[in-house]
Amino acid sequence: MPQQVVDWLLEPNSLTVRMKNTFDEPFSVNVLGQGLAKPLLADARYLNQRPYRYALIREVQLNINNQPFVFARTTLPRKAAHHLQELTHLGDKPLGEVIFSDPRLKRVGLDLAKIGCHQLNLETQKMLEGQPHIWARRNAYQLNKHVFLVSEFFLPALFN
Repeated sequence: MPQQVVDWLLEPNSLTVRMKNTFDEPFSVNVLGQGLAKPLLADARYLNQRPYRYALIREVQLNINNQPFVFARTTLPRKAAHHLQELTHLGDKPLGEVIFSDPRLKRVGLDLAKIGCHQLNLETQKMLEGQPHIWARRNAYQLNKHVFLVSEFFLPALFN
């Protein structure tokens, strides 16, 4: 794994802050969707949740100069969403700005992956222009005794 990839994947603090501090161009969040949905099977298993149970899913792109650098998906079980209301009405505000400002936040898990682009949806494959793979991480965070997941997919533009 290239060192620059390792540095981003193992970032212990807010990815939003890191992106803002690394790049001179404007940072923005593009909300692709938010609502109740069934979580991915692997995410449901990680959260000890039955796969048919709905969770609040939020998908965003983290952009630099309006170019997507990171795709992120937050999976917040319904019980956690009920108790962590501040995470349910973010609009285009970055999740990282909210959770990393709370001293109770703990990272309780980190998974790293190299994902073949053929496994991604067609829209994402087109955006990646023939890249063979992307790097990703899944963070499990605990806030006020409630666990939720933040999956981040690092797009090639981040490393160019």
